[in-house]
Amino acid sequence: MAKDLRIAVLGAGMWGSVLSQHLRRCVRRPTVTLWEYFPAAARALARTRRHPHIPGFRLDDSIGVTTDLRGALQGAELLLAVLPSGFMRSTAAAAARALDGRRPTVVNASKGIEAGSLKTMGDVLAEELRGAAVYTLSGPSFAREVARGVPTQLVLAGPPGAGAARLQRLFDGGALSVKLSRDRKGVELGGSLKNVLAIGAGILDGLKAGANTKAALLVHGMEEMGRLIAASGGRRETIYGFAGLGDLIATGTSGESRNRSFGEKLGAGAGAVRAQREIATVVEGVSAAHSAYALARRLRVRVPVIEAVHGVVHRGRSATTVLKALGFRAF
Repeated sequence: MAKDLRIAVLGAGMWGSVLSQHLRRCVRRPTVTLWEYFPAAARALARTRRHPHIPGFRLDDSIGVTTDLRGALQGAELLLAVLPSGFMRSTAAAAARALDGRRPTVVNASKGIEAGSLKTMGDVLAEELRGAAVYTLSGPSFAREVARGVPTQLVLAGPPGAGAARLQRLFDGGALSVKLSRDRKGVELGGSLKNVLAIGAGILDGLKAGANTKAALLVHGMEEMGRLIAASGGRRETIYGFAGLGDLIATGTSGESRNRSFGEKLGAGAGAVRAQREIATVVEGVSAAHSAYALARRLRVRVPVIEAVHGVVHRGRSATTVLKALGFRAF
């Protein structure tokens, strides 16, 4: 990759905006263009340079903000996808058409499992952008914390070699410390499944179950993550890294976590529709719970905690279902 690197970031949510700013500051002479699907959001960000959900954050004036996908991808050598899972395939397909046969390096920074196909976001990108090298950047990474400069360790997973090393150098700097992994499948599934378990942790918080009970959920949840990752062709040991245990600790315990906060509302008695309405941004664990449950059934993997969270979120079951899945029969 050249020093005068052209970068297209797809998705101007909190994480996409913060990563755009990070790359602008850490890469030598970059041209960063941030693409956003919704015109009103793009106009507001372009005008104010502020993100409504990140206090104190300001996007550098040199970062272009646009709704023109073809224009954003013009000459891009690096495509960074930071999109809700439900929009990944359609956007990737549109990007493939706009690229006209060019194949920039692709980094996925989204967490999710596609409904129906049950593919990870990296696999969706690899299918739509055929021939492109696809990597995934994941780990415990609350956007507001990174925006404040909080030290954050992430993992970049994908094909090993010089390309991976160059990408590591691009993202490693400022608040971010980036390690390499070859297990893209395990990293992507870990990043998605932990959102489901974070909802479960939040449900326990809503039930006022206490730290002892949440520890049990984290242990059982890790076991289920490992079984699903191994059955999907990933490496079981990946669960002990940043995209597994690290991400689960952060999202299962922090007030910054939308998934945990959503689960807490469920545990306190709110229905799923009301709980989602009260969270300002996308709660990826909602769709991930459905996809994780379907994936486990397809692969015939036993996941009682994930199944319990799915039941509470999508079938209106009692929040105490999660306690029972952990083996607490008195509830």
